[in-house]
Order: sequence, then C-alpha cells, then structure tokens
Amino acid sequence: MQHNVSQRLKEYLLLIRLPNVFTTPSNILTGYFAAVTVVEADSVHLFALMVSSGLLYIAGIVLNDYFDIEIDKRERPSRPLPSGNISKRHALAIAMVALLIANTIALVLGPISLAVSLALTFAIIAYDYRLKHGLSGPFAMGGARFLNVIFGASPVLLYINNHSYAILGAAAASLFLYTVAITILSKKEAGNERPNSLIAFLMVFGVISAVAALGLLLQLQWAFLLNLSIFAAVMIVTFKQHLTKELPSVQKAVRNMVISIIILDSVFITGTSGLPYGLATLLLIAPTVVLAKKLYVT
Repeated sequence: MQHNVSQRLKEYLLLIRLPNVFTTPSNILTGYFAAVTVVEADSVHLFALMVSSGLLYIAGIVLNDYFDIEIDKRERPSRPLPSGNISKRHALAIAMVALLIANTIALVLGPISLAVSLALTFAIIAYDYRLKHGLSGPFAMGGARFLNVIFGASPVLLYINNHSYAILGAAAASLFLYTVAITILSKKEAGNERPNSLIAFLMVFGVISAVAALGLLLQLQWAFLLNLSIFAAVMIVTFKQHLTKELPSVQKAVRNMVISIIILDSVFITGTSGLPYGLATLLLIAPTVVLAKKLYVT
C-alpha cells in the first residue's frame, strides 16, 4: 500500500517536472530586486509572487503534456499521461486549479500584478496549445520567462525610476534570449539537426557578452561579474561535453541549461542587491539538482 502511494506521488511529481519549478522563484527575485531595494522589500509580497509564479509554471508544464499526449504516446510512452498512470481529466483539473489560484493571488497583489499574471497565463496556454510546434515556439517560451521576470516587479511597476526600468528590461530580455536558446536546442531531442546546437551556442554567448556590457553600462555592483563568470563557465562545460548528435547528450545539455536559469538570475540579483543575495539565490540549485537525479527535467 505504501509503495503504491509513493509511486502515485512520484507520477504527479514527474507530471509537474518538480525540479524545474525551482527556476521560477529566481526569476521573481530578479524582477523584484531590480525594482525594490533590500531594505524596502516586502516579504509577504515576495512570497506571494513566488507561489503564484510556481503555480503558473506547474499549469504550463501539465498543459504541455495534456495537449501533447498523442505525440507522447509514440515518443515518450512511459510518461504519466500517455502511460495512463494519470488521467487527462486529473491533469486538466490540476492545471486549471493552479491557474485559478495563481491569478487569485495576483489579484490580491494589485491590478498590475493581475494584468501581468493574465498575460503570462495567455502566453502559457497559447504556447502549449498551438505555438510550440511552429517557428514562433521558442519566442513564445522566451516571452513567458520575460513576463515572469516582469511579474516579480509588478506590485511596484508604476512607481520605479528609469534606471530600475532599464535594469528590469535588461534582465527580462536576457532571460528571454536565453530561454529561446534552450528551446531551440531542445528541438534536437526530437531528432532535429546539429545546426540547432550552433544557434543555441551563439545565442548563449551573445547573452553573456550583452549582460557583461549592460551590467557595466547600468553600473551594477561589480560583483555581478563573478556570478556571470560562473554562468559562463557552466555554459562552456555544457557545450563542450554535450554538443553532440547523441540524444542523451542533448537531453543533459538542456537539463543543465534549464537549471542554469538560476545562475543567470543570480547575476542580476548580485548586481542590484549585492553578492550575499546573489549567492543565496544560487542555493535554489541544490533542490533542483537533487530532484533532477530522480525526476526528469526535459
């Protein structure tokens, strides 16, 4: 009985891609601290934003599998939905409840937060239902990450100065481009050709160069360069080891890049709030890596 319960729980954790959920709070922290100083931070607002963001991500992941169930029956038959271990009805209920709670939290935070949350909800559904299989798919996925960073700043979005807007825009744009690169590389999992890897490589290192230049231009705290160096080193190792035609290598590269969203976020948090806060953000990697060993990421 206990084994059945634990196996059932594992199926639901696989469905929601639990390791990936830990990449959403760092987006929120990036947006929030681009707009708010540490001294002015409201812990209740920050926690509410993180919960709402995590629920939106869970809804998006579940809807992705819900709409792709026929494809997964051919390509990934062991996953929770195509295997029949979780019914489509239950999956849809999970996604709808997650969206409802997430947007209710945003409503409580204020009209701007609700507007950004609804835009993010629309982007998630549009991507999962139709856009992901077309040329606009990577940009739609990147747009969702962009909005997630903006969501972090949403409670105060109308009250910040131009410098904060510039930092927020730089951070959101960087996450947008990096996510586009991840999505382009992930297409190779389905058998696409090697050029996808080269495009992703060039985009990632374009992002690194742009972040370095923008960070200096926007006068971020110099310690952001330390976190950026960590991010660059991880990307070099990832592409050096896994930029091959073998499917497992691509899956591992995509997994590493998804987890590294947290490192990229830490670059901006270090730049706006200081090295201790940037390093604290990196702690989100620990549960992500540990869970990724048990539960798939891609």
